[in-house]
Amino acid sequence: MREPVFLVALAMVAGTAIVLVKTIVGSIVGRGASRSELAQMREQLEQYIAAVEDTQGSLATQSDELAELRERLDFAERLLAQSRERSALGPGDKPR
Repeated sequence: MREPVFLVALAMVAGTAIVLVKTIVGSIVGRGASRSELAQMREQLEQYIAAVEDTQGSLATQSDELAELRERLDFAERLLAQSRERSALGPGDKPR
């Protein structure tokens, strides 16, 4: 699940970088961005930032859920191993 989230975040960062590079190149060439273009870029950047923050929150939640699932799996494996050990012992045998 981490790869799709990472790819979405990477695409957003790349889009933001492209917008910034276009703005910088435009100002170097002599064509500065107009106020409406700057406002539009600012809005896009704010949307990208919000999307990245949402993605980070989702990733953190998924990470916590994965850690909990790992703990549960470890617990279940220990119970299963104990069960197998008990069945391998005879009726009068005691565990060591």
